[in-house]
Amino acid sequence: MADEVQATEGAAAPEGAQAAASKTKKINKLTAKELASKIEDLEKTGMTGSKYYKQLMQRKKELGV
Repeated sequence: MADEVQATEGAAAPEGAQAAASKTKKINKLTAKELASKIEDLEKTGMTGSKYYKQLMQRKKELGV
């Protein structure tokens, strides 16, 4: 059973590495223009309830944009 768990974890690791490599800039490093673009994209897709959207909106308030 433990061997099965390790095999499953090993298979998931490369996918996690790919996801980490494709990550975009952190929210606090985004310019105001990039921030507005990401917010607009999320609003178009209806993802306004997501944590990411809320964090973007919080950052927008911090910047005073």
